[in-house]
Amino acid sequence: MKRAFLASLSVMALAVSASPAAAKPAELPDQLELGRTGPGDPCVATPFWKEDAFKGSYTFTCRGSSANRFLGIVRSVREAAIAPVDSLLDCGPGMAVTIPGIGAATARRCFDKLLGQETIETRFARDGRIYTSSAVPLAQGPAEEALRFISGAAAPNQDRARKTTAAVEVGVLAPSPAVQSTTAGAVANAEDALQQGLRLVRQGLHLDAARIVSDALARLPADAAPATRIDLLLLAGLADSNLRFFESADDYFGRANGLLAQNAGIPGADVLQMKSRNYAALHLINKREFTVAASALDIGSMTAASEDQPLLDTRKVQALNEAPATGSPGSALASAWDNRTRTQLVIDAQAAWARSVALLGQNRPEEAAAALGLADASFDALRRQPIPQQQLLWLAARIERQRARMQLRGGDRTGALASLDKAIGYLRLAEDAGDNGPALAQVQLERAAVLSGGGASSEEVLAQFDEAVTSLISADADTGGLPTQTRSYLDALVNDAARRPDGTSPERFFRALQAAATPAIARQFVQLQSLIASDPALAAKVQDRQEVEREINKLRFEIASGGDSAKIQALEARRTELESRSFALQNELAANGSFRQVVDTPASVGEIRAVLKPGEGYLKLSKVGGYIFGALIDADGTRIYRVARPAVEVDPLIKSVRTTITGGDDKVPIFSVAGANALYKLLMGPAASRISGYSSMVIDGSGVLDTLPVGVLVTDDASTAAFAKSRRKDPYNYTGVGFLARKMSLSTALSPRSLIVSRNLAPSKAPYPFIGFAQHQPMPLEANVGGTMVSIGTNCEVELSKVAELSRMVQPIDAIELKEASAALGVPNAPEVIGAEFTDTNVRSRTDLDQFQVLHFATHGLTEGQWACSKAPPALVTSVGEANSDGILSFDEVAQLRLDANLVVLSACDTSAGVTSTAARAAGQEQVGASLDGLVRAFLAARAQAVLSTYWPISDAGESVQLITDFYGNAREGTIGGALQKAQVSLMSSRDSSHPLYWGAFVLIGDAQKPLLSGAAKMAVDQQAVPSVAMAEVGTASSR
Repeated sequence: MKRAFLASLSVMALAVSASPAAAKPAELPDQLELGRTGPGDPCVATPFWKEDAFKGSYTFTCRGSSANRFLGIVRSVREAAIAPVDSLLDCGPGMAVTIPGIGAATARRCFDKLLGQETIETRFARDGRIYTSSAVPLAQGPAEEALRFISGAAAPNQDRARKTTAAVEVGVLAPSPAVQSTTAGAVANAEDALQQGLRLVRQGLHLDAARIVSDALARLPADAAPATRIDLLLLAGLADSNLRFFESADDYFGRANGLLAQNAGIPGADVLQMKSRNYAALHLINKREFTVAASALDIGSMTAASEDQPLLDTRKVQALNEAPATGSPGSALASAWDNRTRTQLVIDAQAAWARSVALLGQNRPEEAAAALGLADASFDALRRQPIPQQQLLWLAARIERQRARMQLRGGDRTGALASLDKAIGYLRLAEDAGDNGPALAQVQLERAAVLSGGGASSEEVLAQFDEAVTSLISADADTGGLPTQTRSYLDALVNDAARRPDGTSPERFFRALQAAATPAIARQFVQLQSLIASDPALAAKVQDRQEVEREINKLRFEIASGGDSAKIQALEARRTELESRSFALQNELAANGSFRQVVDTPASVGEIRAVLKPGEGYLKLSKVGGYIFGALIDADGTRIYRVARPAVEVDPLIKSVRTTITGGDDKVPIFSVAGANALYKLLMGPAASRISGYSSMVIDGSGVLDTLPVGVLVTDDASTAAFAKSRRKDPYNYTGVGFLARKMSLSTALSPRSLIVSRNLAPSKAPYPFIGFAQHQPMPLEANVGGTMVSIGTNCEVELSKVAELSRMVQPIDAIELKEASAALGVPNAPEVIGAEFTDTNVRSRTDLDQFQVLHFATHGLTEGQWACSKAPPALVTSVGEANSDGILSFDEVAQLRLDANLVVLSACDTSAGVTSTAARAAGQEQVGASLDGLVRAFLAARAQAVLSTYWPISDAGESVQLITDFYGNAREGTIGGALQKAQVSLMSSRDSSHPLYWGAFVLIGDAQKPLLSGAAKMAVDQQAVPSVAMAEVGTASSR
């Protein structure tokens, strides 16, 4: 029952009142931040309770796909007790080394039987004790840091963003004569994973929690106790909900409740039911379904017991069980550890707090205050118990945070500030004890926001906001976007910039917009592309690691989803193999100095300005606290602003404009020129006058313009008014409309840092200019496919006959598109992979794709769900080949291709379409985002510098072929972005193709300022001397 009590201590990551007497932690906290490995993953050490003989042992794990696997262990043992440690190690000869902060030590290369890995063992003696660490080479820096902490050579440093450099390199140590091939190694058991996951949720590190808990679920044996599986499922659901993976969270909660229903009689089932209720309510609060959440919590536990039935009141039962005040903590713990009652108190406090949050969200302050009072009562009884008060600091902070919101709602700003100060104090105590994360920064932001409305000086308010944003950046955590409270900071900076245009507010504003974790695709792009020019072999290893970790994440999700036992065994074997490969790659990367110096920090305004071309601007739009904020950077300065209307009003306008492009079913709708003009003026706001003078612009509008290309917006009132008049005669003539795409070339950036990296990259060095793929061959009706099943994505198997049916339903795109495109580019005999040769297996097995600067896919895109299977990712249609072919090139398969391309062209339907969170999880993705989650994301991960894609099904009446042909013809000179703009202007200048449906879908993601062709390939085209291509000898692919 102890497990159930501890597990209940972290049900939430939000906000009630009490004053826990927080005990100062013993010499070392329960969690030690060890800094980052060479590859950049933060590591955390926690006590290793299994080693009772070695009190003071810590194991540590590092963020990544193997976040639930021990990468090292540090121990402090008496000199006479070292033999059991030595028995776990097979080592080579020792070498004298010097560890900074420690001094002389001995290091040797070993095989650690506990970790199942080749490790570096480092040890030294001091005051009758031996301090020793055994860690995989990539984690040697964190291991040395842990030795400094446990030996007292240095005080714990809870800054998780720092990088710890190893003094000992594995290459200088003699190998062990008994080195074995590494295995997957030791992992934390389900109980350890649950506790670590709970701690991470408490800290607001939801992505790390999701990794650990889903990995534990994937490793859980089939005969595991139902209660353990239910606990893990519930926590996995909460972590995913906090990350906005709502569909995935629903899946986890549904499976947990199904198991609960099947095992209603197991010990502790009632506690699990209450936890399920609380977690589900938090999930609803995350989705802002406050009414349903409040109703779910409106049960008996929310009501105090009557005076004539005192034993129904958990708080009174606990009072009867109080340990005598004179008892020692140890005896009190032994004699009065009423786990059942204490668990109930925690759950009651949590449930009442959550109900208060939900009621306040419905603007029912009096009922919210009553619920908060019940939370206070339960927590007051709990805080007097002889239990580790550190475990309760997070709950106390959230309670005080909710109290502050209640006080502010009632007009008591002073009281609200005092409550927030209490919450900050509790979180600082938790941070001192190792519980650090974004939670403190979020409360600091909220306090600064409250202060900003109370007459404090702007300098004081901005200083507090600055401190909070710095904390948020230091936390380096995916929090699902900027906290709502950041809005007040951004507003204050906008006002300050209006008063002092030459001040520091624009820089601070731009930094704040980047305080949320960078999207994973942008981090990967920065990491990979930073290395290509200097060390292509190293870049290949980076991509290897990304592919392996993506596959591990995918397998983890699939194993955790259940299924046939034989299949699960095969998947587990594959995961073990990949984890060993991942460790080997990480060790290689950790030893490389170039890799360790890759920068992925918030970009400055000056850095952005330095990579912009003359006449070019960079616009970043972000949703924060229900509003949209913009930062426009160009050679003349930076303009920051807030969009005049809230997002709840802007979003429907975006949707309605999109509907007038693609919402007409079989008929082209009349485009809303007035709506597009109103949207332009809203989104560009006070920056519109500067934008009007640009020749090109880069847009970073993720979360704002995910479904609508910015080029279809209308820039001027004059053409809007003119169209309103001419519409009566001809509602489909848009040749005079001032579309933004008519005025300038446009492109999309993944993140500020990714723009800087991409602009500093050399163009492709591939020797050949162009290769095309088109004209999939539908499976004939007479094909004998019987009941053959094929896998489409993860956990989605369909009959091959259904694949065949769909391949016949979509009309193959004629290879004439490739011929016209390549001819326009000046490569009339470019290689084509078409018909029966254009299979998914042939594309995946090619070894020459990195020999082409441009790859053109003229085939249909499939949106998620077309197979009636929730976990089928978007894909490109191909022909069906021989064994292991399914006629589908899915986006997780695309990401594994090896390219060196200036551009990938996807002239297909919906190739920029996003994926839902469940499909993203199934494909190994760990973050939510509506944009760039489809095939575009995959090609960028495969090392395309830019992708030309489409936002909606394009016309098959010839307009798209004309645009593509014009684009390639234009691209023989100038930039990729300029070539696309000219092609679009050509279509919009003709009445019959001027509707945005025909030209607006095309969008460039990546660096649009590079030429399409470069180096030898460009020279060969210019001289009309393109060499014949020796196609790779794979599958049946050939040149035509």
